[in-house]
Amino acid sequence: MHTPADLLPRPPEEGARLLARSYLDAAAEARPRLDDRDDKEALHDFRVALRRLRSCLRAYRGELAGSLDDKLAKRLARLARATGPARDAEVQLEWLRESAQQGLAAAHRAGLKWLIARLEERTSEAWHRLGKELARDFDPFESGLRRALSVYRAEVHLDGGPRPTFAGATAAVLERQRGRLGGRLSAVRGPGDVARAHRARIEAKRLRYLLDPLAKELPGAEKVIKRLKGLQDLLGELHDAHVLEAEIEQALGEAAALRVTTLFELSLASTPDELTLRAERRRPREAGLLALARRNRARRDQLFAELAAHWLADRAAPFLAEVEALEGALRAAGGGSAAGGEGAAPGAARLKADSSSQAPQPAAHSDAAGEAAAPVEAGAAKPA
Repeated sequence: MHTPADLLPRPPEEGARLLARSYLDAAAEARPRLDDRDDKEALHDFRVALRRLRSCLRAYRGELAGSLDDKLAKRLARLARATGPARDAEVQLEWLRESAQQGLAAAHRAGLKWLIARLEERTSEAWHRLGKELARDFDPFESGLRRALSVYRAEVHLDGGPRPTFAGATAAVLERQRGRLGGRLSAVRGPGDVARAHRARIEAKRLRYLLDPLAKELPGAEKVIKRLKGLQDLLGELHDAHVLEAEIEQALGEAAALRVTTLFELSLASTPDELTLRAERRRPREAGLLALARRNRARRDQLFAELAAHWLADRAAPFLAEVEALEGALRAAGGGSAAGGEGAAPGAARLKADSSSQAPQPAAHSDAAGEAAAPVEAGAAKPA
């Protein structure tokens, strides 16, 4: 995924649109790959592009005012939701096939086999629903948002004061996001805090997505991003363990009910098949599912212990201080200004994908009141 160059000195409205458009480009590039089920990274790449796009639209909603109407927002939410079930099932299958079965007793393999078949069926159904959602929503969403991101209105004030920059706008967003992550981490108390850990994971992702496109421009950002990736991975694995535990619990209830129904029907047959009855009694799936649940619970507890050792109970404070230092660097780079000018007449600005990547210098003329009424050509790096 390529991000625009020289984002920090640009006007905030332009920087936010260029960034959002680069994520939209990444989603559009990944979209046709979803038709190839042998492309194992297609769904991940498409899902990540959508997540980054949603995070960008949320973080810079002030700078992107007017770009995302209600209809586009609903299409984006439906697309993001549609990618979840297939990805979750694939992640669970990967752990079951590669990790859970190692050293599993022969008596427990029937449960593993049954659970894998169940998840494979769910994966197929999820891909079918995703295909329908993509056919309905992606093309109109992509074209509509691309049009909306290609133009914006900005006020240019000529009589003094620093002009707002993307650096200044990002400093303000980063400060808010740092506070959210710190609050979410402090709320996590134990390995069973499913919802709280999940919210912390979301805030860690959002913070990382803010910094990723600035890694080359902002000194110190790469170190913080590396730490964030480790936290995101840790919380992601913990989330996977939570999701799988709920899945096994549900599967256990269904397996028990299915076994009772099967035994009941076999017993009441006009000519009961004693061999089948004995086989059904000897090979219950429940024992294997319980063994998998114990393994998954051990994984969950180990992951939480690692999280607690490095991130909980104020252990995140030094890291959050590093993020705060980046905020200061962004404010310095942005001249201390994070908001647009005031008192000027609006001008129109259009983004061009093939124009210069240098920060634009608005051309302006003075009106009778001594303020600017200036069309602004916004230079843009070629987006990914």
